[in-house]
Amino acid sequence: RRRRAGRRNRRALAHLTARLIPAGSWVPGIVVDEAQDLTPMQLRMLARRSLNGSMTLVGDVAQATGTWAPSSWSDVLSHLPTRRGTNVVTLSVNYRTPSEIMDVAGRVLAAAIPGATPPESVRSTGELPRSVFVPGGGAALPDEVAAVVESESSSVGGGTVAVVCVGSMVESVRSALGRAGVDFGEPATRGLDAPVTLVPVDVVKGLEFDSVVVVEPAAIVSESFNGLQALYVSLTRATKRLTVVHSSPLPPELGSL
Repeated sequence: RRRRAGRRNRRALAHLTARLIPAGSWVPGIVVDEAQDLTPMQLRMLARRSLNGSMTLVGDVAQATGTWAPSSWSDVLSHLPTRRGTNVVTLSVNYRTPSEIMDVAGRVLAAAIPGATPPESVRSTGELPRSVFVPGGGAALPDEVAAVVESESSSVGGGTVAVVCVGSMVESVRSALGRAGVDFGEPATRGLDAPVTLVPVDVVKGLEFDSVVVVEPAAIVSESFNGLQALYVSLTRATKRLTVVHSSPLPPELGSL
């Protein structure tokens, strides 16, 4: 299923590129966001549209969760024209994620990409991330998630809450939120307009919320491409509060939660 989704995404990108930049035409400069998730073929396709090789790529290798995940920007640049030289600028400051959450996410990043340096958070909130263990296996997990979401909604007042889980758990969590009477939406239906948003892990990249509830991290690691990096992305979506709800043992990197 993930391979089929990857093929659909590649075809969609090729179609969009062809519509915006017809074959045989070129542009003086190209700007690409989330460049760490482009495949070598996609990078070469964009390079062929560049008139003079001038391209600006924006992304985070630590958040590479596609089927082809580069280990460094050198891997990306190897598929692009470099005759005019290259310049890699690293953002070392984290404006979104508070230090309390980044301390936890940094351990996940260190395991995912040994030697990687996490950005330094410029602020702290005094709110430590917490974990909620649900005994008795996964059957009770969705209802506990709904209870945690109600608590988090109260804690952030009029702020936003996200529930992040793997695709295989979306239906059970959706049903539990409905039973609990939670006013929630999903990206494909209400966008991000609801106070609570149920977000599959494979589409949460680039988003941010006041409070994030990460459901069953072990499943995120085992069911996602580059699972530890997918978990890192999930943990760093929060601007204030982070809660992990699980029934399976936590990945070792989260053992101190």
